[in-house]
Amino acid sequence: MSTATNINMKTANEPLVIYQVKDTARLVVLNRPEKLNALNTPMCKSMFDTLNEYSKSDLINLIIVKSSNFPRALCAGGDVAQVAQNNLVGKFKDSTDVFTAEYSLNYLLATFNKPIVSIMDGITMGGGVGISIHSPFRISSEYTKWAMPEMDIGFFPDVGTSFALPRVITLANSNCQMALYLCLTGDVIGGEDAYILGLASHYVSHDNLTKLENRLGEIDVFQRGKNVDDGYSKDHNEMIYNMINNTIEEYSENRFPDGYKFKFNDDQLDVIEQCFNIDNITSVENIFHNLKTFENGSIESRRFATEVEAKLRKKSLTSMDIAIKLIQENSKDHIESALRRDLYVAGNMCYDQSGVSEFSNATKYKLLDKAKTPYPWKQTNPLTKLQLNSFFSTKPSIPLNLWSNNINVTWKNYPYHLKYQLPTEKFIEEYIEKNLKESNNLEQDTINYFLNYNRFTKDKLGIKLLCQNVIRRKFRN
Repeated sequence: MSTATNINMKTANEPLVIYQVKDTARLVVLNRPEKLNALNTPMCKSMFDTLNEYSKSDLINLIIVKSSNFPRALCAGGDVAQVAQNNLVGKFKDSTDVFTAEYSLNYLLATFNKPIVSIMDGITMGGGVGISIHSPFRISSEYTKWAMPEMDIGFFPDVGTSFALPRVITLANSNCQMALYLCLTGDVIGGEDAYILGLASHYVSHDNLTKLENRLGEIDVFQRGKNVDDGYSKDHNEMIYNMINNTIEEYSENRFPDGYKFKFNDDQLDVIEQCFNIDNITSVENIFHNLKTFENGSIESRRFATEVEAKLRKKSLTSMDIAIKLIQENSKDHIESALRRDLYVAGNMCYDQSGVSEFSNATKYKLLDKAKTPYPWKQTNPLTKLQLNSFFSTKPSIPLNLWSNNINVTWKNYPYHLKYQLPTEKFIEEYIEKNLKESNNLEQDTINYFLNYNRFTKDKLGIKLLCQNVIRRKFRN
């Protein structure tokens, strides 16, 4: 039987995270609305410990991660304001405890042995991305505001995003270009665009989310005692994932809001692809140089390149160079090593006494002093190789390790993510090259396959828009 409480208003005695039973589902409800659910050590430890116990139970089919503060925010990030305060008074251990707890939670979420549905109904930034991006089912709504804004405070794209974004983003990402662009610029992405880009696997309107939650909890109730064979699943575990996907699709929108237009036009995607190619970049100076090459481009590409350069000039050079190296490393590594690398960088940023990292002062300036202007960075030169590598190395004086969990696995690719979201540009291109090279009507034949015959994209919102974008940009001739 479902347990339900009114969780839209928090009282003084309520915990920071609420756990609810909804038939065979368990709800993990972030409940720190006054801080937009900014994650602190107690919240992360509570979720880590509880999920560790949930992983042992055969009575639980899935986990739903959501907020009591919907649709205002799922989570606005980690509590970096408190971390900065700790660092400025020498409480470095308290700061690294926050990141150890948070990244250990990210690792558990990424490798969890049951399906997780994350509902991004509102602000989903920084740490909020960390508790959602690793879930195979990531639901955006019309209220979603997704971003990784760490460059503004001299930090870096942490919580495993440098592992996740190279793998899940659908467009302009063959060499991590869109992943790097989003991490460096901190662009805010709306719910529809998050879905098209693969940051979300499904798009469900806010008004349908409660009904969806109720239905998800009932999935096993419908099947209990029946010998179910959906004709596709290899085992019971895969069947549960497919059933969850089918259920979410039932409540997903069948059209975008009137007037919707994808955030990036073709010229802008070309700029991103050519300027942020991770294989051709060693520092942010390379990106500035690449952007200058569009001075003789189309009016729109020239305008966009100028706009992007202006954005980046206001960010931390140190943070951007660290982000570049992180994506280069974590896009090829496995999830545990990626999050461990994030932890080393975070620890070194907290303990840094050289002045190269301006994380603490910039965070105080932006989040505590509430300054409206960009932080006046003192580090105005690119990092030397020695300086950059020092942020990635372990130090005996800063012992940092991820917490062990009951699941204790790692891998290089998500086992389910790409199965249930919109397909990547690469996947569509490969299908065309293999099956439609001689087609006389490439656009129609491609859309027909993905819209009507591919089991996982059949009738899926946005598939026509995505196919048209890929064909228009990649098969122009």
